[in-house]
Amino acid sequence: LSQLFFGGGAVVGKLGVEKFNPILFALIREGCAGPILCIIAFSKDRILPNPKHLWWFAVTGLFIFANQLCFIVGIKLSNAVVGSAWQPSQSIMVAAIAIAIGWEKATCFKGWGILISFCGAIFIVVYGAHAESGSSELAGNILYFLNCLGTALYVITAKPIFKYYPATSVTGWSYIMGSLMMLVACLVSNNTPAIYDFVCDDCPPGSKWKVPNSAIFALLYWIFLNSVGAYLLMTWGNKYADASMVLAYTPLQPATSAFLSFLLIEAGAKGNLEMPGLNILGVIGIFIGLSFVIYDNRKQERARGGRYLEVHSMLPEDDEKGAIDPDVDIIEGFGQPSEASYDATIDDDDDVDDRTTRTL
Repeated sequence: LSQLFFGGGAVVGKLGVEKFNPILFALIREGCAGPILCIIAFSKDRILPNPKHLWWFAVTGLFIFANQLCFIVGIKLSNAVVGSAWQPSQSIMVAAIAIAIGWEKATCFKGWGILISFCGAIFIVVYGAHAESGSSELAGNILYFLNCLGTALYVITAKPIFKYYPATSVTGWSYIMGSLMMLVACLVSNNTPAIYDFVCDDCPPGSKWKVPNSAIFALLYWIFLNSVGAYLLMTWGNKYADASMVLAYTPLQPATSAFLSFLLIEAGAKGNLEMPGLNILGVIGIFIGLSFVIYDNRKQERARGGRYLEVHSMLPEDDEKGAIDPDVDIIEGFGQPSEASYDATIDDDDDVDDRTTRTL
């Protein structure tokens, strides 16, 4: 469901940022969604962040900021459907990072899947890119890559903090941190002519801080569906699934964007919507690679008897035999446990066994 929201958001956002500063668009989106998410989180969880954990929320907030800034500027410069076609690479990036830090096993299927997907992504960027006519298209594709990398890193860095907070709190406080960073980015871009002219070359003079009426619907969609709805769903799924499976349904994004673009273009919708070129075929490689990764994850899941790994620490710990393994818990079954304990505070010595827990 979250991927359907994101897929539709690419097209709606493309229409919304026409003659509108995309960084201001992102600032309004995050500035509204962040408090809403925090209110939802506090009303549900009754937990405030421990000051000792604020730096970690700053890390997750940084990656939310990066993925959203890069995506909204990317669709301003490039094709919305191509932007959605990039999104399945998020799962591949998560899998590669999870393997690199020892959370998931490196297997032949995952290796080939990552390689094939990488080749597909390179094809999307390189094919048909001409310096004289496609500099903004190339820049857009680079931003889409950074957007996907930011989302992957958010999934990875959010997992350890689930040891202490529920998914709603992680989403809300990460978003608040990201919105503060977006405010800084907006101030810098609006006061730096070179940056502003690059990201908003079609904006009328004197419109740096103006919101056109044509952007209202897009802002409402992105605030309530792309931010509040989709991120709550994605973060909740991140708590109860393996890291590389959280984004396994991202192929729905380009399908949704392409279908919606086709309908709007055929209906005569005004705007800069366009169908992608032949470089969209690179998504086939991403899909094939993603299928390899999903198959391998399902295979490992069956080997664990239908259980999955919930990662609690970014840092490895020594086991009794002196080997180094990630700190993980095996959780039985799927879905939300009937009773879950979350840490409200941590003692100064950071001894996990002595921490104070709150049962929700």
